[in-house]
Amino acid sequence: MIGNSNQGQSAPRYGEAGEWLRKQREYWQITQAELAEQLGVRETSVIAGIERGEIALPAYMRDAISLLFGVTHAELAANWESWSSQQPAKAA
Repeated sequence: MIGNSNQGQSAPRYGEAGEWLRKQREYWQITQAELAEQLGVRETSVIAGIERGEIALPAYMRDAISLLFGVTHAELAANWESWSSQQPAKAA
């Protein structure tokens, strides 16, 4: 069995997007449940997975995230490109 040296850390592929989302949520002082409701997500586990970097930030959430956090579409799109183009870490 191969150990995971990143255990407890966000997966490199989606970690930056998840970290950004978590920081925005914390800055605006809303819970994961509140964020899920505002984004039309039924399960808070989806928000938790995104924040941990385990789940990609879905494209359908872009408009809602822009409005919710007061981020322009251009700013979000600029970051989105770098988040979605990252490659997963290779096993050693």
